[in-house]
Amino acid sequence: MGMRRIVFALLALLLFGGIAIPAAGAAELTTQQKFDVLRQKGIFSGFSDGSAGLYQSMTREQFAQVLYKLMELPPPSGSPTYSDVIRTRWSYTAVEAVTEAGLMVGNGARKFGPDSPVTVEQLAAVLVRSYGQSSGNLYVVGKVSAWARNSVGIALQNGWIPQMKDYTGPATRGLLVEAVYAVYMQMQGQQLRVSSVTAVGNQQVRVNLIQPVTTAEASRFKIRDVLGVELDVLGTLVNWDGLSVTVFTASQTANKAYSLYIDGVPWTFTGMSNDNVKPTITSFNRQVGGTLELVFSEPVDRASATNGSNYSINNGLKITGIKLSDDNRKVTITTAWQTEGTTYRLTVRDVKDLGGNEMNDWSSNFVSDNSVPKASFSFNDSTGRITVSFNERVHPDISVNLNRYSIDKGLSVIKAELDGDGKTVRLTTSPQKDATLYTLTVSGIPDMAGNSMETQYFQFGGVANPAQSIQLQSVNAANENTLEVTFNRAPSDNDIAKMGLGILTDNGNNVSMTGWQSYKSRKPGNDNKTVYVQFRTNNDSNPALFRPGHVYLSRVTGIDNLVTANNADRDSFAGTQARNPDPFVKDVVPISKNAVKILFSEPVRNVSEAAFIVREKEGDYVKIDDDALNNTNAVVTEVVLKFDGNLESGHLYVMTFRSGTVKDAAGWNGIQTKNGSDDFAVSFRGV
Repeated sequence: MGMRRIVFALLALLLFGGIAIPAAGAAELTTQQKFDVLRQKGIFSGFSDGSAGLYQSMTREQFAQVLYKLMELPPPSGSPTYSDVIRTRWSYTAVEAVTEAGLMVGNGARKFGPDSPVTVEQLAAVLVRSYGQSSGNLYVVGKVSAWARNSVGIALQNGWIPQMKDYTGPATRGLLVEAVYAVYMQMQGQQLRVSSVTAVGNQQVRVNLIQPVTTAEASRFKIRDVLGVELDVLGTLVNWDGLSVTVFTASQTANKAYSLYIDGVPWTFTGMSNDNVKPTITSFNRQVGGTLELVFSEPVDRASATNGSNYSINNGLKITGIKLSDDNRKVTITTAWQTEGTTYRLTVRDVKDLGGNEMNDWSSNFVSDNSVPKASFSFNDSTGRITVSFNERVHPDISVNLNRYSIDKGLSVIKAELDGDGKTVRLTTSPQKDATLYTLTVSGIPDMAGNSMETQYFQFGGVANPAQSIQLQSVNAANENTLEVTFNRAPSDNDIAKMGLGILTDNGNNVSMTGWQSYKSRKPGNDNKTVYVQFRTNNDSNPALFRPGHVYLSRVTGIDNLVTANNADRDSFAGTQARNPDPFVKDVVPISKNAVKILFSEPVRNVSEAAFIVREKEGDYVKIDDDALNNTNAVVTEVVLKFDGNLESGHLYVMTFRSGTVKDAAGWNGIQTKNGSDDFAVSFRGV
């Protein structure tokens, strides 16, 4: 999940959960230090001189930029809304994005007022509007406009702003830093990485997750219809495998569009008619001691679920007990003695859900197993990792309990991981010593039937300097032909050079990458764990490869010691409508009477003085002496340009750009030179 999801979730927790701002930790840092932390996280950015400007009044366009980054809003899709925020203005994208999202509006007559200050009460109102809270009960003491009193009360109640005598005055950048930092440090509970949301009944909504969780409090969920009317959330239930959460609601209106806010993030679904969905059995396992465990897709009626006549087992096996769990979803069945190696068939019928819907008949086989599991051993003399392989599936929790593994001579097992096959356990140890013989003892690990292994011993020689493994964390589409590939540690330059990234499937269909080329680079900034991979084809330098609505499966190859077990080198990602824009000059900053610093929108190459044309507004051209780089092969994000003479202080100058010169880092897409039919231009004033 991106930083926006984390911060968004935290702000929602603060709003809806009534969490107080933490006293410990937050008070130990200055506002500047908090700004530095948030800047490293990609939430804030400073001014061109590197300062935070914490005591400056926050302008409307600065606030729009923070909202745009914080919420990761999509780029604007329409034509310019305001006459005072044109396309070439630095804040254009952010202003249009927050306008399209309904978070900020203009001042009338197609004016946004980008340089106008934001007041404290305006700041409170926009934050409250952004995160969906509509009511508060805190009385506000101090000067506040009538229209903003409720929003200021909510902001005070949640600790976003301090108590003040006058809330109509200008807000500072420091106010927003304090609020977001406090929320960031308040992270509580497990993050919900949502893949989809769908109604599964008139009073049930299923939230499918990418990663499992153990809890999901009802306070993290809110539901509203298109008019903003709330639908009550009655409770939540985490599925047995942790990969879905059922949200119980008041009765939904059939075919009505709703938004389910999960930690403040909206997901849409359509209401269902009164429940007519039959319960189904989602999992069945033979447990420790021969008990049988059934898990239903939804809570079921206790009377029908514990009625012995609704269950039968062949081969003369008698059922001795039936128990339903407190959440009304799990049924545990005990039986008479099961004959070793015999295959039995369990049949279930007539169990009803809470709405009275009766299940279809269901049957499944199981085998009585009373044999103990046996382990084999292998040792990687490059990475120093140990692999213990069992001849059958073992208990998933006990098999990763470190107390089940011991090593002599002061060496210890510090991590145990069970592969997806349920049979293979990979062990990581504390630092080993060279030329040392160790003995590993494995004991007390049961199979899925509860049969515990006999103690086994294995020997290996220590590896003092093991190679460090690297693991894929995620693949995400940065735009329609560039992917962000993130690892658990920073890959080396050699890793990036050798790395391959293949696209295996598109919506389940095989993908041919014939004619594709790639360019790899480390992500700019402080995130040294992420690699950008930009693609092109033989016929198109900027193709639309990763389309919105499509799901792609990718695989990383070529990196030494890359973890590949259980397809750990693969990840799915969604396509996007975001274009890969041509690089452009985003600002020109005078640094002396005869020099300016040019800032590019992304890393570029082939930079030289020949790429730039400078003239005084409505006046003569300015002769360029040279660029300070003098290296067209260098990949840079800025360059200093020197002039033959001095610029006139306060005079307005215009810079335009020649095509066929500067290109993106890959060397495929040239710098922006046109804005429609006009030359793309950046203005600056001499100093």
